[in-house]
Amino acid sequence: MNAEGKITDPPLTTEQVRNRTMVYAVLAALAVPLLGAAAYGHANRRLERHNLAQWDAAWADVAPRWTTSR
Repeated sequence: MNAEGKITDPPLTTEQVRNRTMVYAVLAALAVPLLGAAAYGHANRRLERHNLAQWDAAWADVAPRWTTSR
């Protein structure tokens, strides 16, 4: 019985505990590389956008000297 006087479920068996532990371990093992890949992709995209913005700014300074007048 619990603190409220209601009947509770029987305790988990050793096999149930082992199965639940394995499920949680597999989920954790899958979550870590997926989160790492997502973080890498996000950082890579941000760095690429930053580099392209810098390249555009630098080209805006140099372009008038390299392009012909029309």
